[in-house]
Amino acid sequence: MVEAGHGASRDVALLSAGVALGVAASWWLAAREKRQGRVPRPELKTIHVIGDVYLDMIAKVSKLPAWDGDTLIEMPIETHPGGSALNTAVQIASLINTRWREKKLCNKFERCVLHSLVGDDVYGQLVTERVKETGVELSAPAVGGQGVCICLSGPTDRAFVSYRGTVERLCERDIDRSVLISERTGHVHFAAYYDCTGLQRSMPALMMEARAMGATISLDLLHLVDVLICNQEELTRMTHQPQGDPDSVDAAFQILLQKRCKLIVVTRGKEGAIAVSREERWEQPTMARQVVDTTGAGDAFAAGFLYGWCQAEDVRLGLIFGCACGAAAVGQMGGSHPLPPDEINRCMLGITPTSRFTPAASTFAPGGDSPSQSRAERLRTLARGRAATSDGTPWHGFADAGVGSRALGLGALSERRTPAGSD
Repeated sequence: MVEAGHGASRDVALLSAGVALGVAASWWLAAREKRQGRVPRPELKTIHVIGDVYLDMIAKVSKLPAWDGDTLIEMPIETHPGGSALNTAVQIASLINTRWREKKLCNKFERCVLHSLVGDDVYGQLVTERVKETGVELSAPAVGGQGVCICLSGPTDRAFVSYRGTVERLCERDIDRSVLISERTGHVHFAAYYDCTGLQRSMPALMMEARAMGATISLDLLHLVDVLICNQEELTRMTHQPQGDPDSVDAAFQILLQKRCKLIVVTRGKEGAIAVSREERWEQPTMARQVVDTTGAGDAFAAGFLYGWCQAEDVRLGLIFGCACGAAAVGQMGGSHPLPPDEINRCMLGITPTSRFTPAASTFAPGGDSPSQSRAERLRTLARGRAATSDGTPWHGFADAGVGSRALGLGALSERRTPAGSD
């Protein structure tokens, strides 16, 4: 008994000594870094994506099939995990994992978590297995029939046949709040708002909780978010503007800004993207590519934009990453394969630099010009602004910013915003 008691005392003494040594080593390392003027590395954050997960079945067709017929195709039908939220999460995770070494881009994120609901059937199991291979952390219960989308991908357009299943059943109880609402949460992106009908009522509360923890918010919706990302058709539809009217887009911008939307980012397909705030407007062309499949191109843009913008709330950096990822995405089948970093870099070098305008204060401000103002008048108003960098010099591309092929983090493009109306 005495020997056992001595042994226990010796173990406690050794454990105490080990703890004391560890604390002393930590203090010594901290003191050395302070003497050497080193700044402690900030805690890395997490990007969360909430929304739809589908199983996509993609058939490459030259024309839509006719009823009571059998349309033969040359390429095999491919099966991929899909959905706007899943595609966006995959590309964000890929960007985080492949660009963390770039010193010019101060990457402040370490992982991407996808919150959704998957099926407990064979399709749901297939989606779960494929997602785990992409580097995305999946937080999703398995219940019911998996949402499935059959995509007919043509030379210039697509058509879909969808069973929403788990997508429309996704609701607040399926979201792991202990993972989502955390001090480590840096940004939360909500995708496929209109498809996720079971989640719509609880979205505002989730947004406010995440914001209270210091996170920024983006959405495919409005005044509670920091960034609204959509395409031109969605933009005009949500503001009840006529489709195809050249004036509709600018009118929609004004309506949304009057609803306290801070930043609106709109994709324009092969024409690139536009971003608008109350103070500024950015126009980013994209790179012309031979299209293999457009599935997931908009989701890849959203991933690239969020990755670039979230680093320092730099709109130009976001647009460049977004358009490069979107251009790279149309060169492969399906939207959930991580994009090759070399292909993204190639697209970055191939796109035209961003045009940046500082419009007159009344152009997009609440109480400014009416939506019925003619397009020519709005363009003249924009022309009174300028397309330049923050120090007033014209923008001539990556070379003048000191950015070459070895510095594709594009950190040199970060800049402060120019105040509205300044010359």
